[in-house]
Amino acid sequence: MSSLNANSSRKETLEHPSSGKNQTLGYSIFFHVLSQHKSLTRRDRETLQFLQGAPRRVRKGEIIKSESCNNNSLLAIQDGWACSYRLTNEGERQIIDLYLPGDIVGLRGYHKNGNSDKVVMLTEGLVTPALESKIDKAIEENPRLMHAFLATAMYQSDVMADRLNNLITHDAPTRIAYFILEVQARLNLTKASTKNVHLPLSQKVVGELLGMTNVHVCRCLYHLESLGLISREKENREIKILSHEGLIDLSGFNNSHAYSNLPVHKGDTH
Repeated sequence: MSSLNANSSRKETLEHPSSGKNQTLGYSIFFHVLSQHKSLTRRDRETLQFLQGAPRRVRKGEIIKSESCNNNSLLAIQDGWACSYRLTNEGERQIIDLYLPGDIVGLRGYHKNGNSDKVVMLTEGLVTPALESKIDKAIEENPRLMHAFLATAMYQSDVMADRLNNLITHDAPTRIAYFILEVQARLNLTKASTKNVHLPLSQKVVGELLGMTNVHVCRCLYHLESLGLISREKENREIKILSHEGLIDLSGFNNSHAYSNLPVHKGDTH
């Protein structure tokens, strides 16, 4: 399972601005995520460490956000995959968005006093909450953090807009090719590039997200394999990209602007 857990054991001694004393702070998932989209300082890291709550292990199938669950908090996904969804008039689930390790859940519905989207875990995972009231206070005192949250929300909007364009302009095999590249780009946001994409999702979930049946998803994956673009290891749900250029040519994936890293904090900058 893709995870940011490797970073969670790291400690850093920082100086609290109000105490003037050194104290040891643990890993901050919110700093890790936000600093990919806006340059942040060590003091910002300290602030984000103090506003976040304790990480909580969650089960596959557990609803982690709804009108009655964590409605006043943002959730950072440190480990695991989740999706937001709505129910159609016929009572069927319609997946709206996909959340990967390193995503923040709840930015779109921030301060809406109840969001019609529910968010459910697609795998086991680890999530860390942060109360909106604490975030409000932090960004009032620090415009840099406000810009970081805004930049992260804009990034998520770009991802959704690009995926929507993929759905309305491409045929089924192209949608799958595009989706593979999207997942790879998002997983590689904080890592070196890899040609292996771990996809712990059922073909039914992929189909719901891309407007296809699970049978069609299966056929499209076989088609991409027959073209020599990918190979699959079904036991561990790994997709290996054999021809990155071929997938790009097929899908028209050209939205690198949405996944470009920004510099992280600079040493002792305050």
